[in-house]
Amino acid sequence: MIKPTVLFITVLFAILSPSFVYSQSTSQMLANDSSIAKNITTNSTNSTNSTNSTNSTNLTNSINPVNPTNSTDSTKEASNNSSLEAMSLQLRTQQLEIDALKEQVQKLEALLVSVSKKESVYNNYPNNASVANNTSPNATPINIPAPRIRPAPAEARAANELLPGLGHIGAEVGLLIGGSQNPFKTNEGFFAGGFIDLPLKRMFGGKISYEIMIGAQRTVSTQQSTSGVIALVNSAINTALGNPPGVNNLLSPLPVTNKVRERLTILTVVPASFKYTSLSLDKHNIRPYVIVGLGTYVGLSSQKLVDFDANKFVNNPALGSLLNALLNGAQVGGLAPIAPELRSRGLSAGQGDFRFGLNAGGGLEFRISPKFSLGIDYRINKIEGKNGTFSTFAAKPTVHF
Repeated sequence: MIKPTVLFITVLFAILSPSFVYSQSTSQMLANDSSIAKNITTNSTNSTNSTNSTNSTNLTNSINPVNPTNSTDSTKEASNNSSLEAMSLQLRTQQLEIDALKEQVQKLEALLVSVSKKESVYNNYPNNASVANNTSPNATPINIPAPRIRPAPAEARAANELLPGLGHIGAEVGLLIGGSQNPFKTNEGFFAGGFIDLPLKRMFGGKISYEIMIGAQRTVSTQQSTSGVIALVNSAINTALGNPPGVNNLLSPLPVTNKVRERLTILTVVPASFKYTSLSLDKHNIRPYVIVGLGTYVGLSSQKLVDFDANKFVNNPALGSLLNALLNGAQVGGLAPIAPELRSRGLSAGQGDFRFGLNAGGGLEFRISPKFSLGIDYRINKIEGKNGTFSTFAAKPTVHF
C-alpha cells in the first residue's frame, strides 16, 4: 500500500514534469511552425507570380479587357487554402502535445510500480479495510501471522511498580485492639498494638510480606505474697517488747503472708516476622493469612498490699500508724515497699526483665474499600521461662496503600 506522502510527491512530480516537457515541445513546435510558415509564404509568392505571369500572358494575347469576377474567385480560393493549412498546423501541434503527455504517463506508471515494490517490504499484511470487506460467503479466511517480538534487554525490563495487582503497592498499616491471656498465671487483660506490613513477592497464589508489630498488654490480679521485710519488722517488735528470741518472733504480730494486688505489663516487639496472605478469595473481598516471627518481650510487675492495717495487730496506735506508712504501697519484688517520699512523687515501682520468644498466628481481612479493611487477628506467644505462654485476640482496622 502506497503511503500518502509518497503518492503526493509522485503526483506533484507528474504535474510539474509535463509542463516542463510541454514548454520544450512548444518551443520546438514554434520553430517548426516558423519553417512551415516560411514554406507557405514561399508557395504563396510562387503562386502569385505564376498567376501574374499568366494574367500578363492573357492580357498580351487577348484583345478583351480583364474580367473582375475571375480575380475575386482566385482570391477566395487562396484564402481557403491558407485556412486549411492553419488547421492542419494546429492539429499537428495538438498531436505533439498528446504524444508528450503519453510519454509522461508511462514514466509515472513506471515510478508507481517501483514505489509499490519498495512499500511491500514494509507492509506485508492486509489492511483493516480489506479484512472488513472480505465478507463474501466463499471468501478464503485471511491468516495474519503474529509479529515476532524481541525480548527487551534485562535492564529495560525493570519493574516500574513494586507489586502490581495487589492493591496499590500492597502495603498496609493498622491497629490491633482486643484482649489477652497473660503469662505467669495472671488474669486476662487488655491488649493494644500496631503493625506495618510490606510486600515482598508473590508466592503460591498469594503474597509474602514482612511485618513489624509492637504491642502492649496489661492485667491486674490478686495474689498471695510473703514478705521477708515484714518478718524482720516482727523480730524488731518482739525484741522491743522483751520477748525471748525464737522463730515465732518472725511470724508475729504482723502477718508475713498477705494478699496483694499485682499489676503486670508486657511490652511485645516483633521486629522480624513473615506473613503469607492468600489472594484466592479476593472475589469475596476476604484475605486469610498466617504469620510467624521472632519477638522480644519486656515484663514489668508490681505488688501492693491489700487491706493491710497494722493497728489490728499492735496495741500502740502510734506504732501502728508508723508501720502502715512504711509497709503499705507498691512493693519491689513483693518484699519491700518503696519509700514514702518516692510514692508521694508518683514514681513507678516494681521489677521487670527482658526475654526472647516466638510469635505466631493468623487472621482474616475483610476489604470494605480499596484503601480500608476490617479484620480479626489471633497471636500466640511463647517466651523464655516457666509459664511463659500467652495469646492475644484483637480486632484489626487496616489502611492499605
